[in-house]
Amino acid sequence: MLMIVGGIVFGLGWALTAFASSIPMLYLTTEFIAGAGNGLLYNPSLNNALKWFPEKKGTMSGILLGAASLGPLALAKAGAVLCEAFETQGFIYIGLAYIVLIEFVAWLVEAPQDDWKPRNWTPAQQAASYVTDNTPKEMIKTKTFWVILVLFSLACTAGIMMIGSLSTIAQTQLSMDPITASNMVVINCLANLCGRLIIGKLCDKIGNAKTLALVLIITIIGLGGLYLAQGNIVMFIFFLILLGAAFGGVLVVYPPLTASQFGMKNQGINYGIMFFGYSIGSLFGPQIAANFVNSEAGPLAYNNVYLVAIGVAIIGLILNTYLIKKTA
Repeated sequence: MLMIVGGIVFGLGWALTAFASSIPMLYLTTEFIAGAGNGLLYNPSLNNALKWFPEKKGTMSGILLGAASLGPLALAKAGAVLCEAFETQGFIYIGLAYIVLIEFVAWLVEAPQDDWKPRNWTPAQQAASYVTDNTPKEMIKTKTFWVILVLFSLACTAGIMMIGSLSTIAQTQLSMDPITASNMVVINCLANLCGRLIIGKLCDKIGNAKTLALVLIITIIGLGGLYLAQGNIVMFIFFLILLGAAFGGVLVVYPPLTASQFGMKNQGINYGIMFFGYSIGSLFGPQIAANFVNSEAGPLAYNNVYLVAIGVAIIGLILNTYLIKKTA
C-alpha cells in the first residue's frame, strides 16, 4: 500500500511541476510532493528485499541501490527529449509514466511471513546476525545509533561536497566546456553503479563496519588523487571513478548495517530515522564546498574543498573504529 500511494504521490509531483511558475511552487512540486513520494517508495522497496534475502542483505542492498543509480541516467535523456518537444508540459508525461510504471509493479509486491526463511539457512549461520529487535525509541537511546548516524553524515558529506559540484569542478580544474564536463557526471554515475554492486557483496563477505572503513579509505584516496590531477584528464577520471564508486557504497552499507545492529522487525522505521544522516550530509556538504571555493585561484579553486572533504572522511574513518570493535 505504501508503494501504491507513493507511486501516485511521486508521479503527481512531477506532473504538477509542469505548472510551476515560481521558485516556491517548484519547491512544493518537485522537492516536497515528488520527494515525499520518493520516500514512500524507497524504504518499502529496500526493506522488503532485505526480508526476502536475509542471508545476503548487503548484496540485495547493492542490487537495489545500483538499480536506483540507473534511474537518473534514463530520466536525464527522456526528460531532455520530452521537454524539448513539449517544453515544461513534458513533466506531465514524466509524471504519468511514473504512476503507470510504479502501479504496474507495486501490486505484485508482498512481504514474507514473519517466520519465513530461505531453504537451508538459519540466522546462526550469519556472523553479523542480530539478537535484539529494537524499537525506534530503544534505538535512539543507544550510543551505537548516534555513532552510526554521525558517521553516516560524515561519509555522505565528504562525497556530496565533491559530487554535487562535479561539472563545475571539471570546467574549472580541467578547462572543459559544459558539454564535455557533463561526461564526467556520466562517468561518476556508472562508477557509482559498479561501486554499489561490488560493495554490497563485500558487506556479506567481510562485514558492514569493515566495508564502511574501506569505503572511507577509497574516498580519501579518490579525493587526494583529484587534488593532484591538475590539468591531467586521465588521472582525474581514474580518481573520479574511485570516488564515485566509494560514494555509491555508502548508501549500500547502511541498510544492512542498521538491520544488523537493531534488528529487522522495525527496520522500516529505524532505517527511515537513520537516513536523516544522509539528509544532514546532503544539506551541509554543498554549503561547505561553496564556502571553501577560492574563485580567484583559477584551476586551483577547489583545492581547499578537496582538503576539507579529506579531513571529514578521516574523522569518519576514526569514528568507524568504534563499529569495527563493537562487531568484532
